[in-house]
Amino acid sequence: MSVFLVERKLPGITPEQLQAAGVRAKTCCQEMASEGSEVVWHRSFFLPESERTFCVFEAPSRELVAEANRRAQIPYERIHDAAEMTPDAL
Repeated sequence: MSVFLVERKLPGITPEQLQAAGVRAKTCCQEMASEGSEVVWHRSFFLPESERTFCVFEAPSRELVAEANRRAQIPYERIHDAAEMTPDAL
């Protein structure tokens, strides 16, 4: 599976709306996994000053990540291929 970073601009989003979007993303990924399309949402980072969110997903393809976000009805600007690096892996 590959790692993808989903970039969003969410102007005016409230903490409640952000949490609801997370619940939808989690639910849609679980539904897709039960259908045989494994998409895993690992985490998101919200930057209040820029109203941007960056979400880390793992999936076999960018298209499956896009489908999970469409199903969850969460808008996004771009889906980037990503490489994860952690201090423990070095």
